[in-house]
Amino acid sequence: MKRNSLLVLSSVFVSIVMSTSCTPKLGLSQSEDMTEIKNVPFSGKEFKTNAEFIRVVESGESRDLQLSGDIALTNAQGKMATLLKTKLEKVADAYAQNTSDANSNDFSKKFESNTRVIVSQTLTDVTELEKKYFKKANGVYQTWIVLQVSKKAALAAAMNGMSSQKLLKLESDQAKFREIFDKEMSKLDN
Repeated sequence: MKRNSLLVLSSVFVSIVMSTSCTPKLGLSQSEDMTEIKNVPFSGKEFKTNAEFIRVVESGESRDLQLSGDIALTNAQGKMATLLKTKLEKVADAYAQNTSDANSNDFSKKFESNTRVIVSQTLTDVTELEKKYFKKANGVYQTWIVLQVSKKAALAAAMNGMSSQKLLKLESDQAKFREIFDKEMSKLDN
């Protein structure tokens, strides 16, 4: 009898503990559920895009130090390529809209097909600004990296790509393209 009552009491106790610990906490605001992250690597102004450079910050994690660095580099390169591709497409669209001749549609198509080459050429000019390694308590390495490319190099790659396709035939075309390019790139400035 004592054994059965102990068993019943034990199961009631376990049920109470399980039900109270497994129910969601009600009445907590979001800020009580979150922890503020301070000192995020490379979050300072000197690591942001400015008038001269396009910069990206990325990280990578792995149990292997070298692999965490490779992941961070790959993530940063992918982010830079996406950013450049998006901006170059906006420049091409804006240029095509600003030129009212019949060739503007042809320009957009040729430029779009050439964007990958331009981005690849620009990525060859990307440099590593800084890199930091961290080791978490669980043994996982985390690498943070900052990559940059000068806006001048990006413009030069775009101009070279268009010259090879003979998309900008006149100096006035080149000047207009530069103007639109500079305007779009200034939107990146932080």
